[in-house]
Amino acid sequence: MREIYQLMAILALVLSTSCNSYINVEYNKTLFINKLNSPPISTDLTPNIGYRGVEHKIILSYSDPDSDQAISCDISSLSNLIETTACSCISGVCSVGVTGITGYTGNVSFSYTVTANSETSNQSNVSFTLNDIGASNTDEWVHIPADAGGMGLSDFYVMKYEAKAWNDGNTNSTIDSGEIDTDGRSVAIGTHKPVSVPENQPWREINANNSATECESIGSNYHLISNSEWIAIARDIENVDSNWTGGVTGAGCLFRGNSAETTCGYDSVTDPDSGTGRNPRAKHLLSNGQEIFDFSGNVAEWTDWDSTTVGFQLGPTTCPLIGYEELPDVNCVALASAEYDTANGTYDSTQGVGSFFAGSGGAALRGHSWISSTRAGIFSLGLSDSPTYSSNGTGFRCVYRP
Repeated sequence: MREIYQLMAILALVLSTSCNSYINVEYNKTLFINKLNSPPISTDLTPNIGYRGVEHKIILSYSDPDSDQAISCDISSLSNLIETTACSCISGVCSVGVTGITGYTGNVSFSYTVTANSETSNQSNVSFTLNDIGASNTDEWVHIPADAGGMGLSDFYVMKYEAKAWNDGNTNSTIDSGEIDTDGRSVAIGTHKPVSVPENQPWREINANNSATECESIGSNYHLISNSEWIAIARDIENVDSNWTGGVTGAGCLFRGNSAETTCGYDSVTDPDSGTGRNPRAKHLLSNGQEIFDFSGNVAEWTDWDSTTVGFQLGPTTCPLIGYEELPDVNCVALASAEYDTANGTYDSTQGVGSFFAGSGGAALRGHSWISSTRAGIFSLGLSDSPTYSSNGTGFRCVYRP
């Protein structure tokens, strides 16, 4: 009878135990229950925000009752996302890279499972938001309306500040403290992305070709600013009264920025200059009420001559080499006035607009640097350098074309 009761107890225990367990009984001895392999347990995630057109790498969260390490993972039900780096597990750490579909900003999500010791976890969800890295929803990019400056262009967005070098060290797609290169020099190409923030010094010592590549690396429709876009902004600035030292368009001179010249510009203690709380001549007001910094002076900026072709495009290489010329005096059959001159057509360096310097290099530099004095100005144009040239005083700025 005793044996019957023992067998009944074992049967009851078997019936109450999940199919992932087994019973190990030694007759007349202690009863042992040994669990079979248990599946890992995944959890829902809400990562930090990502950015449109930029890959977001996400570490997938799970635990395992048996302390087994996951060896594979799988994602599904992608909403407004593309899997751009395949889901994989290395030494038990599972991650995946996802990028928003072309041009998309807003809420995104996907589901995932992980597998450890041949057991697959429950399905969990990942949801977060993709923001514009450079458009209307941020203070760091400026909207330029259609036909700005009478140039007939579609609307676009431009960096409010000269490009700074960002290294997303913790791969969370957020610009965290300490991730912007402090002085912008000797920055490793390909490991940083250009961003528009006021702090730290501009990304410089970068050539024109690499500047174009870096802007395009931000995502679809991001490019180095083109010459026609530069002129559109400059002509808009030209016709805003508050950008002139005399308070009225044409009175006094246009703000020349950090140029070591103090009649129209200013001479910064720190070169190049940065931040927002500095000399008011560091910025210009646009006709739509928005502001742009360092469009004249600080560092000279590479400008792509052709906005329709990927990669950096040269400007004219055949203009007569005369030295620095006043804009109304430029005589070059390869240049139309809408490619370099003010809308007024008579302003020269006395009005703070800048000057022209021809050359056979063809890589356009605009604005000029902190040592340029009266040569600096929002219409200043140099064509003497090659697209592989770089210096301490050359930087760049990106645009986004919707």
